[in-house]
Amino acid sequence: MLGRLLKFVIRTRFTRPFLILIVVVLLYSSVISQVTPPSAEAQIIGYYGTAIIALFLGMAMATGGVMVLKSDRDYLFTLPLSQRDLSLSIFISQFIAFGITILFMFTYLLESVSSVYLVVNLVALATTFTSIGIIAPSLTTRVRILSAAGLALWTLLAFTGFPISPAAAFEGNPVSGTATVVVLGVVTTVAAFRSLSRVELDMMRNLVRTTASDVKSPNSYVGKSPIGAIYSMNLSTMSIAGRMNMAGTSRYVSRRVKTRWVVLVTSAAATVYFATIVLRGPPAPFVAGTNSLPEAILSAVLLGLLAFFFSQSAIVNERVWLSLTSLTPARYFKHLVASKLASFLLVLVPFALADTALLYLGYGEALGALAVVTLVIPAAYVLEILWTGYLVPIQVKGDDQTMAAQFSVRQLLTVLPLIPLLLLSALATLEPTYAMVGGVVLLVLAGVITLSGRFWAKVLVRMTESGFV
Repeated sequence: MLGRLLKFVIRTRFTRPFLILIVVVLLYSSVISQVTPPSAEAQIIGYYGTAIIALFLGMAMATGGVMVLKSDRDYLFTLPLSQRDLSLSIFISQFIAFGITILFMFTYLLESVSSVYLVVNLVALATTFTSIGIIAPSLTTRVRILSAAGLALWTLLAFTGFPISPAAAFEGNPVSGTATVVVLGVVTTVAAFRSLSRVELDMMRNLVRTTASDVKSPNSYVGKSPIGAIYSMNLSTMSIAGRMNMAGTSRYVSRRVKTRWVVLVTSAAATVYFATIVLRGPPAPFVAGTNSLPEAILSAVLLGLLAFFFSQSAIVNERVWLSLTSLTPARYFKHLVASKLASFLLVLVPFALADTALLYLGYGEALGALAVVTLVIPAAYVLEILWTGYLVPIQVKGDDQTMAAQFSVRQLLTVLPLIPLLLLSALATLEPTYAMVGGVVLLVLAGVITLSGRFWAKVLVRMTESGFV
């Protein structure tokens, strides 16, 4: 019975091409990591492993959710099925959607951790990511945010040599680091299965919590023009959206937060980033091709990944019947993108100022990071909004505790604009000119597409076909 139930759960959540692609890519990355000789590039990737773990743990807690379809509540949950079999089936499907992502990231990290410890770490981390995504919906928004920040900071302590951290194994403490992540995996997995045993109750409790809560400090648009209201809304508040597997699925979680709080957080992070580099010692002579200031590019990469999550919420909350009653689609969407970009630039300003100050103090490699922050990330942010709107727009209609559709290869492709961002960020460590030229090219491309009325007409058709109302 478990086999049939598992097959049903997986087939209703994933298309066949998606599953085939997952297997092919996983096999390919595993083989390549085995036959590729040691290199400086692999060492750089290994260094970023800790930051990737911190990001994944934080985002799993902040935007995680359970892989439950709307039809499951009406059909699957009403059948006389074993609760154990049902929980295990949902857990495995959750692992395919989210936990397995870590296997793609770390098949190239054999130089950071010996093979035995690496395998244990990968399994424990994948299980932890899967479990945290299941646990998250039962927590309040405040608890999720604090927990996400705590998990990320705990992981980043590995950079200081702290041995009891989920990423300590990748920073020279393989035994204690592996033990830590194994314990974390066991604890979160037990909690996840307990949560799955009451998944219906948790989903309804969270839905009531979000729909019945009071609206705090509502914004007023009285007396503002349509365009003025667009800028007022998007400059005062920001939305962050998460996807189950961080690579383009149909399940979104969208949360709004005041822009000033986001800027305050990034300002504090930029201050810590600046102080860490300055207190570490005087700047080394800048030599192209060296990695004398890895924190600069690392911060740029993390900001780029953050931009991805902010970009996914650009149109998911749009109501076509309301948004397009006063302005033409092309004009409305142009100002929507411009206001979103202006809002996100406020988030990037503290890091841009920090990199500028580092350059003034003689830390030459900060130039590459500055180019990424001021050129590449804004361009990639706009391109991600455009690409997602054209490729697979999905509307959040209030009940975001259930998936809207199956996972498909088409949805997976929404991650493509991240590729030039990560590539240029890596090249910036070798020669800042690459990031400058590439960033300008991406900005021009983003501007041309944004100003195209024909493009927005196609996006509107896509939105209508996808069920936007």
